Amino acid sequence: MSPRAYTSRLRAQNAEQTRRAILDAARDLFAERGYGRVSLAAIAAEADVALNTVYASIGGKSALILALAADSAGDERAELTRQQVLAADDGQEILRLTAAGTGEVIERHAKTLTVLLDARNSDADVAGAAEYKIKHYRGVLDVIADRLFDLGEVRAGLTRRQTRDIMWFYFGISAWSTMREMGWPHAQATAWLQAQASSALLSH
Repeated sequence: MSPRAYTSRLRAQNAEQTRRAILDAARDLFAERGYGRVSLAAIAAEADVALNTVYASIGGKSALILALAADSAGDERAELTRQQVLAADDGQEILRLTAAGTGEVIERHAKTLTVLLDARNSDADVAGAAEYKIKHYRGVLDVIADRLFDLGEVRAGLTRRQTRDIMWFYFGISAWSTMREMGWPHAQATAWLQAQASSALLSH
C-alpha cells in the first residue's frame, strides 16, 4: 500500500470514528433530555469535538436525527434476517427468524426509536426521520409477509394485504415498544410475539 493510500484510509477511518461519536452523543442526549432541548453545542461537547466538526461531519440537528434514523434502518441484522427468511420455506421458521431478528434490531436501537416516536408529533424534522424509519422497517416486514403468502403458509382466506398488516401488528415498532413498556424480558416478548403471530397467520 502506498503512503498516500494509507493516509487516505487512515483519514477515512478517523472520519468514521468521529461521525460515530457524534451520532452516539446525539442519540444519548436526545433520549435523555428530549430532542428539542438539546443544542448542537451540547452534542459537540458530549462527543468531544468542535462544533464546526459536527456541521462538517453530519450537519445540523435535522441532519443528525435523519442520520440516526438511517443508521437504525441500515442495521445489518435486518438485512441478515431478510436473507434468512428468503432462504426458508417453513412458516414457523420464518416467524422465528422474524421475531429474533426484529427484536434484536429494536433492542439495539431502542434509544433512537424512543426519540423518533416521542418527538415526531412536535417537530417536523423528527416526523420526517420517523416516517423514513417506519417506511423502511415496514418494507422489510412486507417482504417477509409476502414470502409467507407466496409459500402458501398463511391461513385460507387471508389476503396478501392482510398478511402484511398482521405481520406489522405483531412485529412492528409499536408492538415491541409495548412489550418494553410493560417490562417484559426480551426473550419472553420474542417468544410471545412469535406465538401470537403464528396463531393469527399460519395454516398449521
